[in-house]
Amino acid sequence: PPRAIGGARAPPAAIAVAGCAPMRWLAIALLTAACSGSATPEVDAAADVDAAAPPVDAARPPAGASRGSFQLTYYWVTSEDDFSGAATVTLYRPGCTALAMVRPGFASAVDIEGTGRLTDGRLINVDGSCGCARSPCYVEPPADHPWGTGVQDRPLVPYRSIAVDPAVIPYGTKLWVAELDGVAVPGAAPWGGFVHDGCVLAADTGGGIVGTHIDWFVGLISSYRALDGALGLDRVTLHDGGARCP
Repeated sequence: PPRAIGGARAPPAAIAVAGCAPMRWLAIALLTAACSGSATPEVDAAADVDAAAPPVDAARPPAGASRGSFQLTYYWVTSEDDFSGAATVTLYRPGCTALAMVRPGFASAVDIEGTGRLTDGRLINVDGSCGCARSPCYVEPPADHPWGTGVQDRPLVPYRSIAVDPAVIPYGTKLWVAELDGVAVPGAAPWGGFVHDGCVLAADTGGGIVGTHIDWFVGLISSYRALDGALGLDRVTLHDGGARCP
């Protein structure tokens, strides 16, 4: 089922960066951090831009046909710890049993982002609209989906999963995003700390993702801030993955 039912998720901040092609080789300064006790995998984002990353090998196989220019937004796992106030909102499981009492700001945010981390450490994922006292309902994703679940039971993977309008891009489509090829992404292995090759998968959707619009899953809000601050992109060029993204 669709994982987000709210409006469009966070657009990139309005940061002016001269030129488009040079942005492909900007690197984000990486923080290598030891895993914490939290069940959330670590993808710590750095605050500023470091030296330019080396270009991804231009001799790789070609990408497929161009799909044109698409609006770019970002989404992530929202954390209840980032919100203040008393826990006064009940989130429900399908079947209308209570899943958790949460802070109002977090409840609104997770309705939009689709995946959230509770203060008790549990990961929750939107399951879809329901007839409970509050909708949507939520489930706890399986252990092999540590960042949440997209459409068709697809695990969300930081920097690799994108949400799409399935009327424009079918689920499961492999794509190459020109402007992401060569970007050093924040975090530590296996979820970050690598130079992106531009390859992504249409693994999710959302109520605000309509037409030529993709929503890039980046794991954490800190990663969104680091990437958006460095890249300043609000549109990207999509190609079918072809031999480049098999």
